[in-house]
Amino acid sequence: MARVSPRHRAYEIIEPGIKRDGVALLFERASIVIILASVAGAALSTVAGLDRGFLDDLRIGEYAFGLFFLCEYAARLWTLPEHPVFGGERGRGLLSYMLSPLMLLDAAGVVPFILLLVRPEASAPILIFQVLRFFRLARYSPALATVGRVLSNEWRPLVAAGLIGLGLLLVAATGMYLIEHDVQPQSLGSIPAAMYWAVVTVVTVGYGDVVPITPLGKLFTGFVMLCGLIFFALPVAIIATGFLAEIRRRDFIVNYGMIARVPAFAELDGAALAELVSLLKARKFPSDTIIIRKGDEGDSMYFIASGEVEVVLPRQSIRLQEGDFFGEVAVLGRVKRTATVIARRNSELLVLDAADVVKFMEQNPRVETILREAMTARQKSHEEPT
Repeated sequence: MARVSPRHRAYEIIEPGIKRDGVALLFERASIVIILASVAGAALSTVAGLDRGFLDDLRIGEYAFGLFFLCEYAARLWTLPEHPVFGGERGRGLLSYMLSPLMLLDAAGVVPFILLLVRPEASAPILIFQVLRFFRLARYSPALATVGRVLSNEWRPLVAAGLIGLGLLLVAATGMYLIEHDVQPQSLGSIPAAMYWAVVTVVTVGYGDVVPITPLGKLFTGFVMLCGLIFFALPVAIIATGFLAEIRRRDFIVNYGMIARVPAFAELDGAALAELVSLLKARKFPSDTIIIRKGDEGDSMYFIASGEVEVVLPRQSIRLQEGDFFGEVAVLGRVKRTATVIARRNSELLVLDAADVVKFMEQNPRVETILREAMTARQKSHEEPT
């Protein structure tokens, strides 16, 4: 076995998802706990009337958290050569790495520690950067990372929607100024002053401290509220569409990688694989879960991407592992299930509906040959369909 360098081993530990061994998982979980503890400590420090000793403990804890974040940031810079995107001769380099969003968040997490050392009286900046540490969870949370990718991918339409919203505020403030600046000179005597009313009206909050008096002003207010409701549907639709596209992109990549591990699909070209990805559904089964039962309708067949399943036959049991498939006899023979299949380890399966099986085999005879040969061999070997 090739010996791993200390730098590469450090990279495996501090970079989430590279290697899921015990040390890496421990570091990941400790990092999450420390991030949450540092944010909680920052919030508690603002509570009035706390015991002085407790505040001193919070300050000591902040020094410990800051030292941890500083060491982690230094370790990430040290392991840069191991990074597949930024490291190496053809990588983007140190400056690009330091300016990447996650590294900027890591740097922001170190700032409170530095400020406590050089300017401890700067409580407001220290608190701001302490709270910003919460977003470092994006490194360990796929959900937060997905939000970041969606906002990054859709920033142009979101900026366009923001400009439309700004225009709506300007029109609303100008209209209300023209209508009621004579009757409410203090609140609506200028467009900048009316802008406050426009903001609380467009977002339909309506604090009630500035309200229209004239009938025309009330009519105009109703129109602005309706425009506000219509406007907020625009960025929501943009973000929702971005989420859907991101989820589809992620599922395609995951399913494509799983399909590539199934020998029955090894000779398919890229177009056929892409079509198959759109037909397959990925499902996960915990250990000791019944996948199909004897006597059920044969409405789908399964390909094992990872894990192990047991096919329980009347006279024996068979273990199937990654790359195997089952359920083809019930689908191709149009009969009910004649065996129960149980997941013996946590398993990831690719499910193909019966109608899609027939359709795909018609377009890819090689796959049909493999499936029918396997079906015939199993029938002869076990005397009963599996």
